[in-house]
Amino acid sequence: MKRNGKQTTLRKGALLTILITASMLSDVGNAAAAQATNPDFTLDQMIVTAQRYEKKDVDIAATADVYTTEDLQNTGAVNLFEALKYMTGIEVQGYGSAGGSMGNMTSKLVIRGVGNGTLVLVNGMPINIRGTYDLSDIPVESVEKVEVIRGGGSVLYGSEATGGVINIITKKERQNYIKTSFGNFNQQDHSVSLQAGKMGIGYQYSKWGTRENAASDGKMWKGPENYNVNLNYRFDDKLSLFYNRIDSSYHYISKTVDTKQDVERNNVQLNYAEDDIKASIYYVDRTRKKNALTYKSGKTSTSIDKEENRNLGFDIQKDWNIGDAKLLFGGSYQDEEYTPSGESEHSRNNFSAYTQYEKPLSKQNTLILSARESWTTGAPNDLNTTNFSGQGQFIHKLGNEENLYLNIGQSYKMPYLHQIYKTKEGAALKAQTGMHYEIGWKKNTEDHRWRVALFNYAIKDNISAAWNDKTGDFIYNNEDLKNTGIELSCDISGKNGWTYNWGVSYSDPQTKTIENGKSSGWVRDYARLQMNGGATYKSGKWRSSLNATYLGERATTGIDVKPYLLTNLNVNYSVTKNSDIFLSVSNILDRDDIMYSSGSTDYYIAPCNFLLGYKQSF
Repeated sequence: MKRNGKQTTLRKGALLTILITASMLSDVGNAAAAQATNPDFTLDQMIVTAQRYEKKDVDIAATADVYTTEDLQNTGAVNLFEALKYMTGIEVQGYGSAGGSMGNMTSKLVIRGVGNGTLVLVNGMPINIRGTYDLSDIPVESVEKVEVIRGGGSVLYGSEATGGVINIITKKERQNYIKTSFGNFNQQDHSVSLQAGKMGIGYQYSKWGTRENAASDGKMWKGPENYNVNLNYRFDDKLSLFYNRIDSSYHYISKTVDTKQDVERNNVQLNYAEDDIKASIYYVDRTRKKNALTYKSGKTSTSIDKEENRNLGFDIQKDWNIGDAKLLFGGSYQDEEYTPSGESEHSRNNFSAYTQYEKPLSKQNTLILSARESWTTGAPNDLNTTNFSGQGQFIHKLGNEENLYLNIGQSYKMPYLHQIYKTKEGAALKAQTGMHYEIGWKKNTEDHRWRVALFNYAIKDNISAAWNDKTGDFIYNNEDLKNTGIELSCDISGKNGWTYNWGVSYSDPQTKTIENGKSSGWVRDYARLQMNGGATYKSGKWRSSLNATYLGERATTGIDVKPYLLTNLNVNYSVTKNSDIFLSVSNILDRDDIMYSSGSTDYYIAPCNFLLGYKQSF
């Protein structure tokens, strides 16, 4: 595959990594054995995402989970899409190997049956752009922890959080190491991490080879191939800079089309934080380049297009302690730009103001009220939108580590800029809105972390768009969504080096499509049943983890889809204090499961595959 000059440089960096690592491997036999040091297992951690300031999970009126670097690495995954597929309440939908996308048709995480309602943040700032977030391009190695909030969270974080919020906290201080691994299907993964004073730098190169018959239409996948560079610099304890550059290539071939797509992403953040004030300025862009060769009716045609998306914004918040109460107020702005292939740029301004008031009513009871006003200006054809959302939460303490909670709130999602840029002025485009209810119980004991949640939501006016060649315009259909379900999970700190986790969720997600004023009626969508679990064992120099997730009673807009069972085994052996050998095996049972079904085409999970590698710290 031909690459540009910058990508060739990155490839040389990967080759250098392999050569350095090979020289170190020759010294492993002479290294002195040492006891591996494992971080302590923590059942309940501090969470920022749920309320925009730190609180223990047990004291939050929402379903929240924290996955540390070790949790993510125990899945054996190279990227975040692969790591999060073993977590409670998350359904994954993927196209290519390792969650590879098909350009703008990206692999995604479905939270509580909302397919287009996952808001992804990096250090609290949104990276969703054109409805995509490309988690398959974010390496586990660069992440300190991930906070996942299930349920509508638009009041505090804005548009798109109708299913939930995923906040990726990047590493502030890096470990110095080099890491390399190889596997079947010509898999490769190589990374370098360096910390020098206030600056940290990370680089990763990963690749998949060719997979035949990766979809029911005979589609063959070559790749993906990913280059990732990230940098963090701490000016002092309050001010920090973060930069991430991602360059990914996807190549898939069907009976009629040979398509190559390159996706480039940049994310720059300047973050300021002290006890009662936080402020961030951020820039996110995504450029997609597509080259498609089509064979039809004995003729060959070529299409080339390039699409650019850019978001520039800031967010600032401050909180005050007023007696025993706490008041938070903040505001955000985002300049959104979209440039279709061969056309001029289109833009929109997005504004929001939000507030939250937390008041203890007694030693046992706490009330939390939140509100957000959002509006747009400058949209194409004057298709601007406004929305007000509110939320009320109530927490009743049953003990220091046991709470009951009630959460009632609204969510919303603005129409995407790419959906409205050719829509005629006066069209009936409006924000998607949702109403969410959740009752939950949380309890921490010395060695167990119990969580139970009963939820219900109803979402109106989810916009789906299709281009009509005859009219030269978009046709918009509206979908209504609803779901009622229950989630139960438990994390267990066992004895003799064992830790466990398991979760079960059952719900009834349904969709009703409204086209030209007519409804198709409610039909099942996504999965009703999910069961997941994992076990980790640590002893001396050994650490091993087994993870699995089962998804049953699946459907795609009323069409049944067979269940899937995803499995992974990850084993790590510390040769010395600073050197490790690891093996990760995915799809242990070699199942031919469907990762995503469009109704006409099924996309399959990769057959049993492995990565064997070595890590040297210094």
